[in-house]
Amino acid sequence: MHRDLINIDYQIQFETPFHLGTGLRRGMLDRSVCRDANDYLYIPGSTLKGVLSEKCEQLARIFDLPVVSPHNELEAIDRFRDDTDIVARIFGSRYKPGELYFDNATLIEEDQKLFDSDIEKTPKRYIHLQTETRTQTSISRTLGTVREQALFQSEFGIRGLCFEGQVYGHLEGFHIDEKQWSYSLLLLVAGICANNRIGANKSTGMGRYSCQILELKVNDVSIETANILERLPDLEYYQVVQGEEI
Repeated sequence: MHRDLINIDYQIQFETPFHLGTGLRRGMLDRSVCRDANDYLYIPGSTLKGVLSEKCEQLARIFDLPVVSPHNELEAIDRFRDDTDIVARIFGSRYKPGELYFDNATLIEEDQKLFDSDIEKTPKRYIHLQTETRTQTSISRTLGTVREQALFQSEFGIRGLCFEGQVYGHLEGFHIDEKQWSYSLLLLVAGICANNRIGANKSTGMGRYSCQILELKVNDVSIETANILERLPDLEYYQVVQGEEI
C-alpha cells in the first residue's frame, strides 16, 4: 500500500446552460445559482466530488470491482478494513474521510473580463449576462402532465463559460507494476475525464461540459494524463493485486 501526494489542475467548459443551485431564492427567481464573493459563478468542489464519486462507482462496476453502497450501514462498516473498496480509498466514507480535497472551480480570468466594464464607476456592468432565466414547470409523475400552480423561474449559467479548479491531497492505493502511480489514481483520472454532466436538469440536456486535465503531479513529479489512461484495462486485475498485497 502506498500513500501518494496528488495534485490535479483541471479545466471545465460548459457546452450547454447549467444550474448549480444554492437552494435559495434571488429576487423574483425561485432557483438561483452559486456565486462567489465577487459575484462570479463557480462550481462547488463538493458538487464536483459527488458527481465524480458516482462516475468512479460506475467505472468500477464495469470492471467487476466491488463497490460498497454508502447508504447501507452494515456494508459501510467494511470500509474500515484494509481491503476496502477502491472508490472508498479515493473519496472516503461517512466513517472514514478521504484525504483528497476538491477546491471550488472558479471562472477563468479571461471569461471574467467578458462581464467587466472599462468605466470606473461600473466595473461589473455586464455581470448579469453570465446567467439566463428560464421559466419551468413541475410534471406530475403519476399523470404525466403539468402540475397546477407549479410555474417557477430558474437561473442558469450560460454555455461556453470556462472554469478552473484543483484536486489535491493524499491518495492511498496499490501501485501498478513499477509505475509511480496507483490503481486509485487511475480510476480517479478516468472518472474526471469520463464525466461530462453536472448540476440540475441533466435529464433535459443541461450541465453538459468537456473537461481537460491541465497538469497532473504525483509526489511532485509531472505525469502525462494519456500515459495513465492507456492503462485503464489494468483495473481488471485490481482485486488480484489487492489480495496479494494484503
